[in-house]
Amino acid sequence: MKKIILLLCLLFVVRLAAAQSTGTIKTDKIIYKSLLNNKAGESSTRSISIYLPPNYSSTTKKYPVLYLLHGMGDNYTNFVDDDKKYNTIQDLMNAGIASHRFGEMIVVTPDGSTRWGGSFYVNSSATGNWEDFTSKELVNYIDTNYRTLAKAESRAIAGHSMGGYGAITLAMKHPNVFSVAYSMNGGFLSFAAELNPKNPDVRKFILAKDTKELLATKSPNAISLLAVSQAFSPNIANTAFLADKPYKIQAGKIVPNPIAYSRWIERDVVQMAKKYKTNLLKLKAIKFDCGDQEDIKLIEINSRLLSHELSRLNVPHQFEQYNGDHRNRLWQLNGRIYNEVLPFVFDNLVK
Repeated sequence: MKKIILLLCLLFVVRLAAAQSTGTIKTDKIIYKSLLNNKAGESSTRSISIYLPPNYSSTTKKYPVLYLLHGMGDNYTNFVDDDKKYNTIQDLMNAGIASHRFGEMIVVTPDGSTRWGGSFYVNSSATGNWEDFTSKELVNYIDTNYRTLAKAESRAIAGHSMGGYGAITLAMKHPNVFSVAYSMNGGFLSFAAELNPKNPDVRKFILAKDTKELLATKSPNAISLLAVSQAFSPNIANTAFLADKPYKIQAGKIVPNPIAYSRWIERDVVQMAKKYKTNLLKLKAIKFDCGDQEDIKLIEINSRLLSHELSRLNVPHQFEQYNGDHRNRLWQLNGRIYNEVLPFVFDNLVK
């Protein structure tokens, strides 16, 4: 009997040790106060995922934090759901910590989705104040409810595609909140090419008179431009779209819509860099990348434009182009998040 009890005790200890050797995912549901009563009817009650490092529950240690932003068409589950095709952030964090490739961090993934595809993490009179939520409300919530090193030097922000845009712009505008930024395959870093009315998808968007006609195009790229418009040139008086388009039809021709077009250009990261140069120089580290087989070809062009502009402004940064497309080299244990993003972030944070 004593041997059985001893065996059970040993089994319990082994299981406890195993449980403590890996991090865990928590899901919190909170009310985004910054989104309350938005005109687009986007829900202000959202879930966020939080990765907690091994032994979080058994220590009093405080941790640096990585805020990880998803792309257009995705939501907060993008990095944590096991779809059998890619590794999850908990897989990557657990493996990296166990192999000492990088150390322990809290990783937070908020929900930046909208009914038309995404918020771009900016303040909008149509969809709500996503920038305020991500850079202020969310950070305060995490610092209040989890053991964090509550200072900019210990916070990083990274993201993929639309989330890459958000990571760069939020760090650029809030160096007092984040000190490290990493953009993976960042979308809409510049607009010179995206706004070309000769692009068939751009024309479909501009010609659509309402959302019904836009949906009838069955063009994901054209439809996604409505999400971008609600983020960059919202207009709640335009009940058809809650936004103004950057182009309009005049005398049968597609011509710039001056006010809306200028508002898009104000959101162009290449253009923003000069305005926020002082803030950019305050950041500890900036890195962005793209694949050499990008599905969205303009991402490569725009990433190079941004790197050129940052170099012209003497802003230290790293830009890399790698063998891969928009997604296929990211989530694996030999992929970019594991080998590049997480080590870069951890190495540049104050622990």
